[in-house]
Amino acid sequence: MTAIQGPHDKIFKRVMTDRENAVSLLRNILPESIRKHLVLENIFYEKDSFIPPHLRDYYSDLLASVPVKDGGISARIYFLFEHKSFGGHNTPIQMLRYMLEIWDQYDRVMREPGDKLPMIIPVIIAHARDGWHYKKVCDYIDYPSEDFNVYIPDFDFVLYDAVREDPDDYEFVETLKALLVIWRHFYSPDFVDHLVRVFRLINRDFPGVKFRDFVISFMEYLSAVRGEEEYIDIQETARRELSGGDELMGTIADMFRREGHEKGVILGRQEGRQEGRQEGQQEKSREMLIKSLTLKYDVIKPHIIEKIKAIQSLEILDKLFELTYQCSTLDEFTRYLNEYTDN
Repeated sequence: MTAIQGPHDKIFKRVMTDRENAVSLLRNILPESIRKHLVLENIFYEKDSFIPPHLRDYYSDLLASVPVKDGGISARIYFLFEHKSFGGHNTPIQMLRYMLEIWDQYDRVMREPGDKLPMIIPVIIAHARDGWHYKKVCDYIDYPSEDFNVYIPDFDFVLYDAVREDPDDYEFVETLKALLVIWRHFYSPDFVDHLVRVFRLINRDFPGVKFRDFVISFMEYLSAVRGEEEYIDIQETARRELSGGDELMGTIADMFRREGHEKGVILGRQEGRQEGRQEGQQEKSREMLIKSLTLKYDVIKPHIIEKIKAIQSLEILDKLFELTYQCSTLDEFTRYLNEYTDN
């Protein structure tokens, strides 16, 4: 699967595609009434199996299945993992659309005559600045009385709000807890201070290759989402707290240099080169946003494209990119585009 994602989605998928982390999350946040039926240790990643070709470059979700106890291989529960770094506008409707896509592909590819469709349980891990505002499909629909509820395709989902919940209240494994600590304190003014604990969590009981792999993933993520001056402190904290910190930071610096992602202030690059890298990221984000809109809505009016090309903020471009999946119509997307660009 070609990954066209923001850094939050990338680190989320990196952590959650580790079987131990996924099992730890489900074991801790699923209700006991559901958990008791499942063999969580036999989780299986479905990868692209049920994602239609025209969406494979854009899905940020992670689909996994877990067998039911005494149910045999044919009895499986599917978990649709979704990460949200802001707001929750239309998320239940977006998840319903994903679920329908999965069922449709399952029906085409795997379903035998007489078989039923699999159960899908959405799991949302959110770290919106102001916390998650819980809503269901019915909250987006205008209906005159409760008598109409039976006609609404509603469903519930499992939610972990990383801003409002304390990971210490759960028995998460270290790598998963490290990411959730980052997200809990992501908007805190003393964010770097909390990274001492994050690096100590990553430092525990990892075999060499896995440890190095996770350190590189976390440092790459932090370099993408934190400011340059702050990243100097992050690097020094990692150098102090991690086993073999000096060697690791040198390896990571070399990696960033080779890939063109090294922070300008760390290597003393000239300001002009740093601005060029920033402009390159902006241009790539604009192109991805326009391509996503074109794939979904076919024809995009020139004034919308020009408005997108004028956006300088990577954060706004990332938010608009996610909205291409949440908005049902181009008019709905355009309203958000105007809100972000006209203020």
